[in-house]
Amino acid sequence: MKNIFIEPKSLERKYQKLARLGSELGVPVPECFLEMKVTMPAGKIVHHHKQRSHSWNRNAYNIMFAQLSSQPSMDNIFGAGHINFKDISGSAIHCANGMIGHNATGTVSGGLQNYNSAGFGYLGGAGVNNAGIVIGSGINAEDFEGYSLQTIITNGSGAGQMSFVASEAHSTTYNAGTRTLTNTLVRYFNNNSSGDVTVNEVGIYSWVVNGYIGGNQYRVMVTRDKLGSPVVIPASGQLKITYTVSLVYPA
Repeated sequence: MKNIFIEPKSLERKYQKLARLGSELGVPVPECFLEMKVTMPAGKIVHHHKQRSHSWNRNAYNIMFAQLSSQPSMDNIFGAGHINFKDISGSAIHCANGMIGHNATGTVSGGLQNYNSAGFGYLGGAGVNNAGIVIGSGINAEDFEGYSLQTIITNGSGAGQMSFVASEAHSTTYNAGTRTLTNTLVRYFNNNSSGDVTVNEVGIYSWVVNGYIGGNQYRVMVTRDKLGSPVVIPASGQLKITYTVSLVYPA
């Protein structure tokens, strides 16, 4: 079988060394992979690759810090040294009421919520192109301060559009032998137009909410991967995107 993993060997060795050191020293080192597969109606695979996802942005880092430290944001500044978000419209978000976390309804107090229904956290509903895994045609380089895809592909069947299928539910598994907990997130996109659609960027848009019952809700991007090479989905083709996050536990 052809190797679909395209990460440069020199860089992959560094990732593997980091993972081993994290396990040895008891320091959490999460790993994330992005996989893209294009299939035609007869089942022919016209593109398939897997790579490291290494473009988590300031929003994602602030989510992590807020969860680990139980700290809310304290001002309206988005940037180094401040625990704030920037939503997909470019507005800075000040969440002062408790822990910042993933949520969608504002009816549950803040904290990391892993809901298996469309519209919550990383899950986007059918036809929704501003939540969950999203795709775009932009070619700008990855940016730690980035807050949205450069040029998001819209939902539909017209030229340059893709039909956004509802995100699949989270799949979480545990390997007792390697002590690895893994979460897999999948979303499909159908090209119902009459021409090719080219994808150059992939990201995840999440809901976050003020950490209190009835808190305000916001959409934020937590990662954006600029693809090394464009992925072309021919007319009638289907794109499957898989994000996989894993963490090795010390015991």
